[in-house]
Amino acid sequence: MINIHSCLLLMFVFFSCTAPEKKENIATVSLQAEEFIPEVAGKLIEISGLMIFNDHFWGFNDSGGKNELYGFSKSGKIKYEIELDDAKNRDWESITHNKKHIFLGDFGNNMGNRNNLRIYKIKKKDISKKEEQKVDTKEIEFQYANQESFHFFDNATPYDCEAMVAYNNKLYLFSKNWRDRTTWLYKLPTQKGKYEITPTDTFDVKGLVTGADISPDKKTLALIGYENYRSYMWLFSNFPEDRFFEGDSQTIYLDGIDGAQTEGICFLNNDSILVSCEESKSFNQQVFLFDLNKLKDGTH
Repeated sequence: MINIHSCLLLMFVFFSCTAPEKKENIATVSLQAEEFIPEVAGKLIEISGLMIFNDHFWGFNDSGGKNELYGFSKSGKIKYEIELDDAKNRDWESITHNKKHIFLGDFGNNMGNRNNLRIYKIKKKDISKKEEQKVDTKEIEFQYANQESFHFFDNATPYDCEAMVAYNNKLYLFSKNWRDRTTWLYKLPTQKGKYEITPTDTFDVKGLVTGADISPDKKTLALIGYENYRSYMWLFSNFPEDRFFEGDSQTIYLDGIDGAQTEGICFLNNDSILVSCEESKSFNQQVFLFDLNKLKDGTH
């Protein structure tokens, strides 16, 4: 009879030798939060997504909020209220843009039971200087090809998503995987249509991803998330084409905002990142700045 321990050892050696290697270069550091916009006007209490466009900052409320996109200034005053025509805010969670369009993700899915996931597409040229206006939208609808069940316990599904970036004329979604604290990467066309999507890659972020953005020079991908009431950021760089997770990666713990519900993220420039949080007992709805140069000069 073959000893069971010997069998287990042989299996371990076999899978260790045959499993494909994945590049991993992870350093854990920290950055101190700096005030940037200490409070945003009361209509925007959640700032679930964050974007810079036309010299203003843009955000929105999530599930149950109005179907409106808000543009606000550095002082936190709301300047623009953009109503999305024929759109509903079931659970808006992320916003991104390319040269011609803005994309707003209605794909929050904490219970894993939604079958109406979609992304609203807006033409930038349709947004005028009027403070209040309505714009037309196109819908990019999708479903997860691997999802067979729509019955999950609350906050236990792998089919939730709150993070999206536009890159090279594609949309990339990063899942908020409640089950094992990984994130799955999905890719979508930017054209109106109905799509089934499957993961193209996965990464062990060891937490819940709530936002994503890519730097203006397209060289750095940033993910924002949290775990155990601590907020963190992942940076990915030196990646080949759109294979973000095959590049160098770095975890950054965000000091000074423990307990904040971090939601949105966007690059102010290639070396500075803005992070939004919603109103809570500990924090106003506001925007923080994180200076990546402080990672380079050793002041973290």
